[in-house]
Amino acid sequence: MTREVGPIPPVGPRDRRETERRTAADRRAAAQGRQGAASASTLPVRVQETIEPAHPAEDHAPLDPAAAFAAQLIGQSGQKRGLKGGPPVLDQARSTYLGAEYSGEKDRRPPAGVVKKTEV
Repeated sequence: MTREVGPIPPVGPRDRRETERRTAADRRAAAQGRQGAASASTLPVRVQETIEPAHPAEDHAPLDPAAAFAAQLIGQSGQKRGLKGGPPVLDQARSTYLGAEYSGEKDRRPPAGVVKKTEV
């Protein structure tokens, strides 16, 4: 069985030294563990004798080289982006956002058809 639940102590600073202090038995056990090899009975898991090296990662070609090139161009300083890009960049971003596939009932895009304002 478990021990009884005692009363809740008042709010205040806690003296953590008692819980963090190691006993002499704990120190002796730690010293013995450092001196000799740990026996299998004291370890929580089985120790494997051989460890297989990891396989090298497979080299994958990019899925779409044009997309990788476009991403690189966007990252360069000469590329127009954001509000500073002007109407062409904003129109392209809008068409890309609205042209993406429907992602479920939590989709925030307006339904296709008449554009109308909704009160929130």
